[in-house]
Amino acid sequence: MESHDRPLHRALRIFAFAVWFGIILYALIRRKDFTLEAVLSYTPKEPLLAALVMQLLFALKSLTIVFYSGVLYAASGIMFSLPVAIAVNLCGTVVMALISYCLARSLGASFADEMREKHPKLKEFEAMRSRNSFAFVVVLRCVNIVNFDIGSMYCGAVRMPFAPFLAGSLLGKITDIVMLSVMGASLESRNSIPFLIALAVDLAIAAVITLWSKKQNAKEKRQYD
Repeated sequence: MESHDRPLHRALRIFAFAVWFGIILYALIRRKDFTLEAVLSYTPKEPLLAALVMQLLFALKSLTIVFYSGVLYAASGIMFSLPVAIAVNLCGTVVMALISYCLARSLGASFADEMREKHPKLKEFEAMRSRNSFAFVVVLRCVNIVNFDIGSMYCGAVRMPFAPFLAGSLLGKITDIVMLSVMGASLESRNSIPFLIALAVDLAIAAVITLWSKKQNAKEKRQYD
C-alpha cells in the first residue's frame, strides 16, 4: 500500500507547488494593484461578508508572500469599528500564520536549511529558538528579522510546537494590529491622539524587544567564547 501511496503523495505535492507558484507569479504581476484603495474596492458593504472577504485576502497574502499585511490591517480599521477591526485582524493573523506554517511543515529539515542559507539572520537566533520557542517567535515578529510569512514557514520547517508558535505570533504582532487598525480608523487625521499613542507604544515595544534580543545574543556569544 505504501509503495502506491508514495507516487500519489509526490504527485499531489508537485501539483500543490505548481498551484502555489502560479499564485505567486500572478501576485507578482498584479503587485501594484494591491493597494489600500483596491482592497477597499474588493470588499462588500455588508459587515459579515466584508469580514469573510478580509480573511480570504489574508490567506492570499500568506500564499503569495509578496504583499504587505499592513494594508489589510489598515483596511479593516477603515471598514469596521475599532474593536471589530482588531478582532478581524487577529483572525487574519492566525490565517496567515497557519497557512505558511502548515505548508512548510510538510517539507521538513532540508527546507529549514535552505531558509537559513537565504536568510542568515535566522542563524543568529538559533540558540534562542532551541531554548525558548515562544520567546523566539515574539522576537521574530516584533523585530521583523524576516518577512512574516518567511518566519512562519521557518517555524513550520523546523517543526516548532504549534502552541508557542501561534501564541508568540499573536503577541508579537498585536501592537502592529492595534496601531494599523487605529491608523486606518483615523486615516484622515494622522495627528489624532489614538494614532499617536498607538505609534508610540509600537515603537517603544519594538525598541525594548530589539535591545533585549541583542543582549541575549551577546550573552550567548560570551558563553561560547
